[in-house]
Amino acid sequence: MTVIEIEVVFDFVCAWCYIGKRKLDKAIALYQKVYPGGRYDTISIKWIPYYLNYNPHPHSVPKSELVDERLKDMKPEQREALFKRMDQIGRSIGICFNGEGLIGPDTRDAHRLVYLSRCKPQDVQNELVEKILEAYHEQEKDISSMEVLKEIAVDVGLNVVEVEEWLKSNMAADIVDEEARRNKEELNNTGVPRYIIQGEYQLDGANDPSEFMEIFGKIKKDKYQI
Repeated sequence: MTVIEIEVVFDFVCAWCYIGKRKLDKAIALYQKVYPGGRYDTISIKWIPYYLNYNPHPHSVPKSELVDERLKDMKPEQREALFKRMDQIGRSIGICFNGEGLIGPDTRDAHRLVYLSRCKPQDVQNELVEKILEAYHEQEKDISSMEVLKEIAVDVGLNVVEVEEWLKSNMAADIVDEEARRNKEELNNTGVPRYIIQGEYQLDGANDPSEFMEIFGKIKKDKYQI
């Protein structure tokens, strides 16, 4: 059995991070289905925080306002082409992007919740990340809201009392902040999403499943050549 370890550097407000997660999920499912012995391998994913800090305000604001501000230098036809491309790519992997809803001043609490889930089963952590991404990008939910985060966490199987205590406290905030700071200050910082596989290979952006598959295959082959 081969153990493949993946670190994903990401932020929840990044649309490409959502797309990238879906493509990574597809690559893992395909690898385990078609690669010889792949179904017996363990693929471990660790979700690492990065703060994009889209919202400069100390309170939640409509996402559409921030989009207008960030893309103010784009011509209307350029914006239309960008949104059309994003929508097409999203729909091809089952994502229906929604530009409405609110965005809070940061994603710190969402990342803290993911940090809490690191000690839970792998599928719980992955589902938590998926559900928070879905809430923000598709369901018009403000993922800086503790009530929204609690609802998602409990829905994926986390204990409600533990989640409430965790969110009300400041536990792991310094750890998450430090991880996010390091990821932003790295010499090879290419933004997000960023994938470090087996501590050796790096992919940047929302890559096609085939690119992940190629690396998985190399790792599998290298193990049996030792």
